[in-house]
Amino acid sequence: VLWARPKYPYPTQDGSRAGFTLIETIVALGILLIAVVGPISLIGDSLHKMYYARDGVLAVNLAQEGIEMVRQVRDSNMLGGVAWLTNLDDGTYTIDARRFITGNTPSEFVILCGAACVPQPVFLDVANGLYRQAGGGTVTQFSRIVTVAGVGSFPYNETKVTSRVDWKTGGSTGTASVSEYIFSWAK
Repeated sequence: VLWARPKYPYPTQDGSRAGFTLIETIVALGILLIAVVGPISLIGDSLHKMYYARDGVLAVNLAQEGIEMVRQVRDSNMLGGVAWLTNLDDGTYTIDARRFITGNTPSEFVILCGAACVPQPVFLDVANGLYRQAGGGTVTQFSRIVTVAGVGSFPYNETKVTSRVDWKTGGSTGTASVSEYIFSWAK
């Protein structure tokens, strides 16, 4: 036989078996640990940022909805023949807003929002997947306040509507605010 298989796969010069020392094993495990922990922590941070961004997009939509609620009340008032800013604290929406009071000449709107004008919780109606300001459902991490302020002097023909939504995702909080000017389109 020209070639014989050695008794040990990797014999040393003196014929004893070679292997890893304890220090070599610890160093190899340390390098492996560093290579694994970094990407795992990045994945965890990315997931948190993804959920925060998702909630941010939803908050902007809820803020825009607050503006649309005020616009809908204004349009209904004007089509119904009443003062264009009447009933901005409509019970259907229970939005926190300022309301014009007919018959008076205040320098600004009278505050009608409850609990010292703090954002009120937004609920999720799980049955149909819709968000609402009142009327029950599951409390979400969102809260909203809509304010309406007259521009210029009384009687107001222009108002600035601001809708702010606050939310909390994990340990991070966020705020989305949308402002728009609305006008009395009928004279």
